[in-house]
Amino acid sequence: MATLNFIMPRDLKDGFCEREEKKNKVKHAWVPSGQTRAIFGDEVAIECYCKHCGQREWTQTSRFEFEMLQDFWKELQ
Repeated sequence: MATLNFIMPRDLKDGFCEREEKKNKVKHAWVPSGQTRAIFGDEVAIECYCKHCGQREWTQTSRFEFEMLQDFWKELQ
Protein backbone atom coordinates (compact mmCIF):
# COMPACT_ATOMS: atom_id res chain seq x y z
CA MET A 1 0.00 0.00 0.00
CA ALA A 2 1.22 3.51 -0.78
CA THR A 3 2.02 5.99 1.99
CA LEU A 4 2.66 9.72 2.26
CA ASN A 5 6.14 9.32 3.76
CA PHE A 6 7.64 11.35 0.92
CA ILE A 7 5.94 14.58 2.10
CA MET A 8 6.81 14.19 5.79
CA PRO A 9 9.82 15.94 7.38
CA ARG A 10 12.95 13.77 7.41
CA ASP A 11 12.87 12.94 11.13
CA LEU A 12 9.30 11.64 10.80
CA LYS A 13 9.58 9.76 7.52
CA ASP A 14 12.73 7.94 8.64
CA GLY A 15 11.53 7.45 12.22
CA PHE A 16 10.38 4.29 13.93
CA CYS A 17 7.18 3.58 15.85
CA GLU A 18 7.39 4.22 19.61
CA ARG A 19 4.72 1.83 20.90
CA GLU A 20 6.04 -0.84 23.25
CA GLU A 21 5.18 -3.83 21.06
CA LYS A 22 6.66 -2.22 17.92
CA LYS A 23 9.33 0.03 19.43
CA ASN A 24 12.18 0.58 16.96
CA LYS A 25 11.10 -2.40 14.85
CA VAL A 26 8.71 -0.83 12.34
CA LYS A 27 9.20 2.37 10.34
CA HIS A 28 6.34 4.85 10.31
CA ALA A 29 3.89 4.52 7.40
CA TRP A 30 2.08 7.87 7.13
CA VAL A 31 -1.43 8.07 5.64
CA PRO A 32 -3.79 11.06 5.54
CA SER A 33 -6.31 11.45 8.38
CA GLY A 34 -8.65 13.55 6.27
CA GLN A 35 -8.03 16.86 8.05
CA THR A 36 -6.52 19.68 6.03
CA ARG A 37 -6.16 23.41 6.56
CA ALA A 38 -5.33 26.28 4.27
CA ILE A 39 -2.45 28.31 5.69
CA PHE A 40 -0.72 31.54 4.77
CA GLY A 41 1.31 31.73 1.56
CA ASP A 42 -0.68 29.38 -0.67
CA GLU A 43 0.24 26.39 1.50
CA VAL A 44 -1.92 23.53 2.81
CA ALA A 45 -1.42 21.73 6.13
CA ILE A 46 -2.26 18.00 6.11
CA GLU A 47 -2.75 15.85 9.19
CA CYS A 48 -1.33 12.34 8.80
CA TYR A 49 -1.22 9.34 11.10
CA CYS A 50 1.03 6.29 11.23
CA LYS A 51 -0.96 3.21 10.28
CA HIS A 52 1.22 1.08 12.60
CA CYS A 53 1.31 3.05 15.86
CA GLY A 54 -1.41 5.71 15.41
CA GLN A 55 0.89 8.70 16.02
CA ARG A 56 -0.52 11.88 14.46
CA GLU A 57 1.55 14.69 12.91
CA TRP A 58 0.96 17.68 10.65
CA THR A 59 2.96 18.47 7.54
CA GLN A 60 2.57 21.15 4.90
CA THR A 61 2.78 21.29 1.14
CA SER A 62 2.09 23.78 -1.63
CA ARG A 63 -1.42 24.12 -3.00
CA PHE A 64 -0.23 22.75 -6.36
CA GLU A 65 1.29 19.66 -4.70
CA PHE A 66 -1.87 19.20 -2.64
CA GLU A 67 -4.01 19.10 -5.80
CA MET A 68 -1.72 16.42 -7.25
CA LEU A 69 -1.85 14.44 -3.99
CA GLN A 70 -5.64 14.25 -4.07
CA ASP A 71 -5.45 11.78 -6.99
CA PHE A 72 -2.75 9.81 -5.15
CA TRP A 73 -5.00 9.50 -2.05
CA LYS A 74 -7.49 7.43 -4.02
CA GLU A 75 -4.85 4.67 -4.10
CA LEU A 76 -4.53 4.83 -0.30
CA GLN A 77 -8.15 3.86 0.31
